[in-house]
Amino acid sequence: MVETNKLQTLDIEKDLNNPQLSMLSVLVDKLNDEIVARLSELAEQKVGRLTFHFAGIKLDAFENEIKEFEDFIEKNRFREKRNYDISHKELPEKWSDHKSINIPYSKIVVAIAKALELMKKIDDVFLGPSAKYLWQEMRRKRYKSTYPVRVSYMLLPYFWLSHDIRGKIIQEEMKRGMKVWDDMKVKVNGVETTIKACGKWGAIILGRQLMILDESFVELSEISFPTKQDDSING
Repeated sequence: MVETNKLQTLDIEKDLNNPQLSMLSVLVDKLNDEIVARLSELAEQKVGRLTFHFAGIKLDAFENEIKEFEDFIEKNRFREKRNYDISHKELPEKWSDHKSINIPYSKIVVAIAKALELMKKIDDVFLGPSAKYLWQEMRRKRYKSTYPVRVSYMLLPYFWLSHDIRGKIIQEEMKRGMKVWDDMKVKVNGVETTIKACGKWGAIILGRQLMILDESFVELSEISFPTKQDDSING
C-alpha cells in the first residue's frame, strides 16, 4: 500500500497505464482478500479444524473472548465477503443484483489485532510463560527467509532462547506452580549424586546455584567441574 501511494499521481490516465502500479494494486487486493478469508476461517464454529472455537473447546477457556471475536467478524461482514466475493464468487444473473462488500482497512487491522491477542492468550495457557518470549523471538526472525513463514510459526514452541531468557522462564514457571524440576542421578566430578534438572530449558541446580547449560537434554550421565588443570564444564 505504501509503494502504491508513492507511485500514484494526480493524472488518472497516467496511473491507469502504469503497469507497476497496476501490479501493486492487484497484489494489495489479493492480500486483502486473503486476510479477510483467513480471519473468517478462524471465526468459524468448527470442531477438528484450526479455529478459535476448537481451541477454546480443547483448552476449556476463552469462551467470552472467542465469542467477541466471532461477533466482530460477523458484524463487519468478513464471512459474508468471503462467501460472496472470495472463496465462492457469486454471479447473479442480473447486473443490478451484483453487490460490492467493502471492509474498511481499519476494521481489518482491528480484526488482526484481536486474532493475535487471542493467539497469544492461547499460547500462554498451552505453553506457559515461555510463550511471550517465543513470540518475541518469532517477531525478531519473521523477516528472515531461512524457513517459509508457515514453517517458522510451527517451529515457534521449539525456538532455543538465550541463557538469560531461559532463566526468567524457569523463575516464572515456578511462580505459576508448574512442574519444572526432575530429580536426576548423575556423577558430579566422579561422585554419584541426585540433582534437580530441567532438561527442556537446559538447566540444573547444584547446591543452591542455578546453572543454565548451552543445550537441552533428556538425561545427564556426568558433570565435570573445572579444576586447576581443566577449566571446561562437560555435561
